[in-house]
Amino acid sequence: MPASSPDSHRSPLSAESAEPLNDSSQVSEEQVTPVLTPSQAKRANQTLKGMIISVLLTVAVAVPVILINPPNKAETYRDPVDLVQVASQAATDAEFTPWAPELPEGDYVNFARWITKNVDGIKYWEFGVVTADDKFVYVRQSAESNPSWLAAVTENAAPAGSHSVDGTAWELREREKNQVLIGTRGDSTVVLSSDSGIEALDELARLAQR
Repeated sequence: MPASSPDSHRSPLSAESAEPLNDSSQVSEEQVTPVLTPSQAKRANQTLKGMIISVLLTVAVAVPVILINPPNKAETYRDPVDLVQVASQAATDAEFTPWAPELPEGDYVNFARWITKNVDGIKYWEFGVVTADDKFVYVRQSAESNPSWLAAVTENAAPAGSHSVDGTAWELREREKNQVLIGTRGDSTVVLSSDSGIEALDELARLAQR
């Protein structure tokens, strides 16, 4: 008997058996698009509307607040204080004469107050000076100065030697950008603080030396 060839034992794929393979590959390549039900679509639409309304309400509330409270710029708070008047009121309780310098034209005081409850119960006079070029100097004065009070009002600025102002020596302290000059006026201690440069402190120190 003649040997049959290997090919004779193979059963060729019929058109019917090949067709399902092609169909399955096509099905796997098709993209399935999700479809929302009417109720799901309604809920999604309501959520979007709620978000839009919430954003609009937030903007409606924020805009008036921003308009009423502009940025903290020096020119925004140009509300000069009558330094002499406030100093005269503080003098009724102070054991020294609260300093109320006559400032150069363009400079002004934007706050002044007499402090009675602070470090070690020390009472002191303080005010802020805004210069014509928008620099700021913090002024404090007390007849009861001690190390703990100085550390508090200078925010623990470190000693940095001395600084001469027209021949008068002031103690210099520094903390980051902040510089402090400590000197005397009569029987009181004067503390000048600023982060605007030593020149701004020099101007106030000259006035304190008069």
